[in-house]
Amino acid sequence: MNIIEVNGLTKKFKDILAVDEVVFSVLKGEIFGFLGPNGAGKTTTINMLCTLLKPTSGTATLNGYDIIKEKNRVRDSIGLVFQDPSLDEQLTARENLEFHALIYDVPLKVARERIKEVVHMVSLADRINDKVETFSGGHEEKARDRPRSSAPPQSAVPG
Repeated sequence: MNIIEVNGLTKKFKDILAVDEVVFSVLKGEIFGFLGPNGAGKTTTINMLCTLLKPTSGTATLNGYDIIKEKNRVRDSIGLVFQDPSLDEQLTARENLEFHALIYDVPLKVARERIKEVVHMVSLADRINDKVETFSGGHEEKARDRPRSSAPPQSAVPG
């Protein structure tokens, strides 16, 4: 079964063709590397797959969900690790995680349960109420595992 299916995915920004009819698929359980030179459209493609950008044309599914018609289901089924994630250093780790859950329309009760699971998984429970500005680089990285859904993601997608 393909967990990612991409057919003719294209993205134009005015007169710039950023992604030109990309076609690929990824089997469930497969480790897939998405390689190319700077400016090749890798990040734009990933942003379309994660529903952060709408494609100009083409189709794609993640975990069986259409990236255009089923955005919320796509988002609920993936874990996204941003290339340059941002945390507000003036907020605590808990406040940052709750804020990011809010952006993704995760109910607060669900977010708090997921946050509790995540901080224990990444050994951050003892720092959850500390401001991010006091964190080492390693602690900041742990705090970036954002609880975006009520269940663990079916796919992890680097952004």
